[in-house]
Amino acid sequence: MKKGLFFFLLLFISIFGFSQCPVSVQITPNLINPVCRGTDVLLSATPSVGVVTPQYFWIVDGDTVGTGISYTTTADFEFVELIMVTTTGCTNDIASTDYTVINYTMVADYNVLGDVECNQTRADVEVLGVTANPPGNEPYTYDFISGDGSLGQQELYLDLNISTYPIEIRDGNGCIDTTWIVMDVKQCDPVTPLEVITPNDDGINDTWIIINIEDYPENEVFIFDRWGQRVYHKKGYDNTDGWNVKYIGSNLPVTTYYYVLKIENEKSDDIVLKGAVSVFR
Repeated sequence: MKKGLFFFLLLFISIFGFSQCPVSVQITPNLINPVCRGTDVLLSATPSVGVVTPQYFWIVDGDTVGTGISYTTTADFEFVELIMVTTTGCTNDIASTDYTVINYTMVADYNVLGDVECNQTRADVEVLGVTANPPGNEPYTYDFISGDGSLGQQELYLDLNISTYPIEIRDGNGCIDTTWIVMDVKQCDPVTPLEVITPNDDGINDTWIIINIEDYPENEVFIFDRWGQRVYHKKGYDNTDGWNVKYIGSNLPVTTYYYVLKIENEKSDDIVLKGAVSVFR
C-alpha cells in the first residue's frame, strides 16, 4: 500500500508538479542597464518551472537572430524579443517576452562660431560641455579629432577647415561615446556686377547694380575711367545708394568704365573682381 501511494505521488508530481501552466519565459542579462555603448550583453532565456523541450527564437526588427538559450548583442538600444515554444501540454505552449538594452549616452554641446559669412572655408568651434543621459560617472573628458590627429580637450578650436569632425567622450567608468561636429555654413550665390547702366532717370537701371552684393557686406568698390582716374569709391556697396554715373554732382560722359570690387572674408580667401561697365543714355 505504501509503495502504491509513493508511486502515485511520484506520478502526480511528475505530471502536475513539474509541468506548471501557463508557461512563461524571462530574459536575464549578464549586465544590468545601463551599459557602455558597444558592450557585449549576454541575454539568457529563463523558462518557468516544468517547461518541456523548450525552443527559443530571438527576434530583432522582425528577423530571427538566434535559436539558442542565449543571445549576445552589442547594438545600442537594441529591442530584443524572445519567443519560447514548448511541448509542456498546456493550453498555450508558447510564451514571449522582450528586453531593451539601454546605453549610457554622452553628447558634446557645441557652437560653430562665425558661421554668418558666405561660403566660408574655415570656422571656429566652441565646446560648451557634455550632457549625459542617464548620468554617468564624472569627470567627463573629450578629445577633438581632426584630419591631423588629436587636438585634445579645449573649450575653443580655431580656424578649422569646414568639415565634419568627431569628438570622443569618455566618462569616469571608461564608457566612450562620440559626437559628430557638423559645420554647416551659409551658402550664397556669387556676386554678379551688371555690365550696363542707363542713368536717364526713368527709374530703370539708373544706378549700377551688383547682384547678391547684400550677402557680402564687407566690400569695397572702385570705378575708374579709361585714363585710370578714379571717379567713384565706396565701402559697403549695397545697391540702395549705388553709383549713378555722377562725379562731384555732374554727369559723367557716356563711355565704358572699369571697376574693381574687393570682398573681404574673415574665414575664407578674399575676393577681387575686375571688369567693365558701359554707360548709355
